[in-house]
Amino acid sequence: MRIPAAEHVAAPTAVSATNAGTVRDSLDRWSAHYGIDRSLARALAWMESGYNNNVVSNVGAQGVMQLLPTTWDYVETVLIGHPVAHDADGNVHVGMAYLHHLLGAFRGNEHLALAAWYQGERAVKQDGVYAVTKPFVAGVVALSERM
Repeated sequence: MRIPAAEHVAAPTAVSATNAGTVRDSLDRWSAHYGIDRSLARALAWMESGYNNNVVSNVGAQGVMQLLPTTWDYVETVLIGHPVAHDADGNVHVGMAYLHHLLGAFRGNEHLALAAWYQGERAVKQDGVYAVTKPFVAGVVALSERM
């Protein structure tokens, strides 16, 4: 299977082995904290940013997990209940809290949770998975099988 490129992500700059290792450690810690499969967490972060916390998409999604500011605010306010540092570890923390929420909203269905990550929870519930979302989901799933 060919893994599709994440079209919405700006071209990442080089990530040093040290930074990538730090991001992987953060992904492993927060995914364990939220009961998320480590390979899924790593694959999603790689698909979104290549583990680069400096990436900002053309729609304003930021960091390792490519979170929109509105998503960050929702997670801090509703899901976590307190502010989270705006650094790579905080980005991963917020991302894992949000993915945990989506997995719960879709009863553990990783494909639907990933679709909701990409196109929005409400859109998946109302309209199903968009055609444009399917390559993203397939890419993350394929990556998770290799991580």
